Amino acid sequence: MAIIHRIRPKYQSRNDEIVADLLYGADGATENDLRTVIKRKAAEISIAMAVLHGGDWRIQVDHEDGFVHITRRLRGNPKSDATGD
Repeated sequence: MAIIHRIRPKYQSRNDEIVADLLYGADGATENDLRTVIKRKAAEISIAMAVLHGGDWRIQVDHEDGFVHITRRLRGNPKSDATGD
């Protein structure tokens, strides 16, 4: 039997392997540490967008659904608490 057939996968799926690599690269960071990293990175992006495009930008992070949303607040929108450009 060839050696390739004797090798057992280290992880159950490719997704498990990716997550393990991320955690290993994060030096064993806890979940709260990783949430803080996500919050900081999103803030960095919103600041860059404000510098590049102007306006006030808001961040929405939803860990349950797995998305990060960064959008400009509209000054004409009554639901927006932005003061405008």
